[in-house]
Amino acid sequence: MTENDDLEFTTEIDAAVVEAIGEPGQRRFRLIALSNGETTILWMEKQQLDALGQALTKIIDQIDVEASDFEQPGAGSPIDLNTTHQFRVGRLEIGFDRERGRVLVVAYDIESDEADGPSLAGLFSVSLAQDLAEEADKVVSAGRPRCVLCGLPMGPGPHACAQQNGHLANYA
Repeated sequence: MTENDDLEFTTEIDAAVVEAIGEPGQRRFRLIALSNGETTILWMEKQQLDALGQALTKIIDQIDVEASDFEQPGAGSPIDLNTTHQFRVGRLEIGFDRERGRVLVVAYDIESDEADGPSLAGLFSVSLAQDLAEEADKVVSAGRPRCVLCGLPMGPGPHACAQQNGHLANYA
């Protein structure tokens, strides 16, 4: 669990989806969460989305839950992509609330003072968190291929690889 074990302002997330907008190399990433009919959009960097997906997978692999804990609430309201509740994620905290059998995701707006508290403290069912982790992996993997030598993203043209002292390489 995170340092915020006693978060009383958490909200149950009914539905969530991960998206990448734009062409590889110019994409923007967002997590869209629906809770009690209200949409919240979390804009994040590719590395943040990748880390979130990996952290969710790690937590799910470590917990021991009953089959009933995998049930998730249904999304009754449509997602509002024009919501005013949107922010860029500066920091994420992830944990597991054993009492509720839910994965906790706490996100802080990069532009606000952390003393003001998180912009989202959401409880995700285990199955929703698992779906989110899988979606995040697919979205991140759909980007530009990485160089097998230096790990940097490769564009459509030749790649000047740092491991090759800047010599052009074309590994896909």
